[in-house]
Amino acid sequence: MTAREIVIDPVTRVEGHGRITIQLDEKGKVSNARFHVTQFRGFEKFCEGRLFWEMPSIMPRICGICSISHGLASAKACDAILGVEIPDTARKLRE
Repeated sequence: MTAREIVIDPVTRVEGHGRITIQLDEKGKVSNARFHVTQFRGFEKFCEGRLFWEMPSIMPRICGICSISHGLASAKACDAILGVEIPDTARKLRE
């Protein structure tokens, strides 16, 4: 079997517009999966000028379906801004 890519576009039953790309290796196992948001929603604009540590409490409120994902992404962004390495236990809790 050769490597292949599966694209699901559009993704239904989500808020906004999205696409999923799944890459399979030669054995047919998933090697990579991505969810692409294809519609600009503008949430970045109301974050401009705010303190970065406010984001983990603001971001989960932008979507009722994926609030956990937004909160985790903003927490990871704060980690990157601060240049911190989180403990393995914290990393596992986020997965």
